[in-house]
Amino acid sequence: MGLRLGADRSIVVMRKLGKGGGGSVWLGWDEKNQRSVALKFLDPVSAADPKHRERFIREGRRFGTLRHPNIVRVHGLAQSGTHLYLVSEFVDGRNLHQLLSAEGQMKLRHALEITRDVALGLAHAHSQGFVHRDLKPENVMVRSADGRVKVLDFGIAKDLNASDALTQFGHYLGTPAYSAPEQVRGRLVDGRSDIFSLGVILYELLSGKTAFAGRESTEILRATLEDHPEPLVKLNRNVETPVAQLIDRMIEKDPRKRVQDMAAVAEALSALVAGMPADVQPEEETRIRTDLKGFFRDG
Repeated sequence: MGLRLGADRSIVVMRKLGKGGGGSVWLGWDEKNQRSVALKFLDPVSAADPKHRERFIREGRRFGTLRHPNIVRVHGLAQSGTHLYLVSEFVDGRNLHQLLSAEGQMKLRHALEITRDVALGLAHAHSQGFVHRDLKPENVMVRSADGRVKVLDFGIAKDLNASDALTQFGHYLGTPAYSAPEQVRGRLVDGRSDIFSLGVILYELLSGKTAFAGRESTEILRATLEDHPEPLVKLNRNVETPVAQLIDRMIEKDPRKRVQDMAAVAEALSALVAGMPADVQPEEETRIRTDLKGFFRDG
């Protein structure tokens, strides 16, 4: 396009990358810092809504403080005329939805490595008082150059340290197929809600199917509240028992019965990855079970 943005006009808008979540995302080139950036514009309708506008501004200011290799970095918030936009790290790669659509269910090791890296990034976010609340395959990118996993779009994230709640009790925000039961019910959420979402994602990576399905959103929400997904070991013969057990603990409907913090999830996934070679053979099953025996005994 050639449109220039920024106080010094050093950001050149290149092309549109996508639309959704109350705005559009464009690729830009930051001449000053010699790097590609993603430009997320808030659309006029959302900008006119005080809550949407405040959430967008908070994303740029507060979430821009997060620094972790597995979280997309927000460089800053700016305004061009009446248009608000975020400048963030550009990730050249594919999201998990695109990978699943192209390749189907993933190999065990690859799926565990991806979810481990997501857990590491979110453990850091949780330690800083942030809950993502909209974790789904579209919000996890895998960089093409080196396979680096990046969590993005904290647009509806909850700041647990905020003095004024932008989301009232009883109001649901999120994506139906990946939201935790307490989130569906409009109850208060914490890091355990992200744990549920990550467990659902891992289930899908290994099975090629969503854990809670339905033709309409209401059916998906009902399934999330009432149903249990088909046993993963029946859908993928390469899934070992400890992996299935971990997922079951992550997607417990009662948050008190889940793994209680994302750091513990990352630790468990790291132990699973460390306990298996690149190509898992049946004889490795005993070693994997042994590696996580203590985790499941103590959890």
